[in-house]
Amino acid sequence: MGFNLVPKEVKFFDYLALQAENIVKAAEYLRQAIKKDSVCEETVKKIKDFEHEGDTLSHEITDMLNRTFITPLDREDIYALANTLDDVMDLINAITSRMKLYKLDPRDENLTLFMDYIEQSARALSNAVKHLHDTKRARRVTDYCIEINRLENMGDQLREKAISELFEKERDPLQIMKWKEVYEVAEGTLDVCEHVAKTIEGILVKHG
Repeated sequence: MGFNLVPKEVKFFDYLALQAENIVKAAEYLRQAIKKDSVCEETVKKIKDFEHEGDTLSHEITDMLNRTFITPLDREDIYALANTLDDVMDLINAITSRMKLYKLDPRDENLTLFMDYIEQSARALSNAVKHLHDTKRARRVTDYCIEINRLENMGDQLREKAISELFEKERDPLQIMKWKEVYEVAEGTLDVCEHVAKTIEGILVKHG
């Protein structure tokens, strides 16, 4: 009974890049939907499709890790990257599903800002992953990680501002609870982007 090993040349970097690009597409789609004041059933379905694609890519990476003898990076780093990228996609889906479930009006200035930050962070993440295989571009990858950290800090500040304004202006306790949860999930998305960036920085240190 043979054991089929995937050769070292397997494109782990390509699969990770596809995962990151899928997040960019999802973030852009949701930002545009919110901008158009339309988080509807179609929006939920489309984001769910992006999430399924992310799950598939993550599972394929894990499967390849299990069948590959020699990997281009430490296998725990590849596994961590694939899983945290999947977590980012899951949180974008969570924002969408909560907006639809709670029937919240997307015409919210703070939510719009959060989605701007999330899309920018996703693009920086995608660029960092895309250039991770190129040791000559380590400085550029680091710059993308720094940008992700900056956006996460801005997200922290925005969450505090958004929740403060919520308690000042909203009188309905249920609306307060719903919007507070959405803001926290949005800020959590930026947190997980930062976790991915830290994993990438750790890889650069190992292979620098």
